[in-house]
Amino acid sequence: MFFFATLIWCASQALAFNPAAYPAPPSPSSELVTSTVAGKVTNPAGEPLPGVVVLVQGTTQATSTNAAGEFLVQLSNSKSMLLFSYQGYRDKVLEVASGDPLQVQMHPVTSSLTSASLAGSTVLAEPNSEVLNYSDELPKFPGDEAAYRAFMRQNAKYPKQALEHQVQGTVFVSFVVDEQGRITDAKVVKGCGYGLDEEALRLIRIMPWWSPGKMAGKPVRVSRVLPVPFAYQEKR
Repeated sequence: MFFFATLIWCASQALAFNPAAYPAPPSPSSELVTSTVAGKVTNPAGEPLPGVVVLVQGTTQATSTNAAGEFLVQLSNSKSMLLFSYQGYRDKVLEVASGDPLQVQMHPVTSSLTSASLAGSTVLAEPNSEVLNYSDELPKFPGDEAAYRAFMRQNAKYPKQALEHQVQGTVFVSFVVDEQGRITDAKVVKGCGYGLDEEALRLIRIMPWWSPGKMAGKPVRVSRVLPVPFAYQEKR
C-alpha cells in the first residue's frame, strides 16, 4: 500500500472546503475584536451558496459559508467592510455594523472569464501605495483556464508533513498584482498547517506575470485572493 496526493484547482474542491475545520488566523494583538456579524449568502433565486469566501478588509479575519450559505465572522471594529467572493460570481463589498444580520445576494458573472480572473479580491494597502479592490478589468493569469490548471499540476508538491498526517484542505492566499503584472505581498489569510500554507505561498509566488488590472484603461495595482485546494488520496 502506498500513498499519493494530488492538488486540484477547481471550484468543486473549493465548495467542499469545511471552514469549521480550519479556523481563521487570530487577529494581531493590536486589533481588538469587539463583535461578530452573522448572515446568509444566496444566489438571485434565493438558493444558498456554500463555500463563499468572506473577508474582513484590512485584517486577517476570514471565513467561508457553510452548506446552508450561512457564515459568522469576527469584526475588529464596530463598522467594517466585508468582501464576499465566490467562483463564477461577481465580488460584493458591504459596510456592516456589529450585530447587523446580513442577507447577501450574489450575481453570476456573465462574461467569459477564466477561473483565475474570477477569484476574489481584497484591500491590503502598502504605505504610500494605492491598492485597489476593484478595477474595470481584473488581473488575469496568462493564457486560458487550461494553462492555469497545467501550471498548478506541473508545479505542485504535496508537503511531506501533510502526507504523513493525511491532511487536506484549502489555503486562501492574498496577493497584489502590480501595474506590470508582477505578484507581490503574498500572504496566507486562512491556512491549514502541515506545510500546506507554505506550499500554497510558493505556488503563488512562482506564477508567471499576470495581465494587470486596469482602471479607465490604465494599469493599476489590484489585490486578489485565491483558494488553493489540496486533496489527499489513498491508493491501494
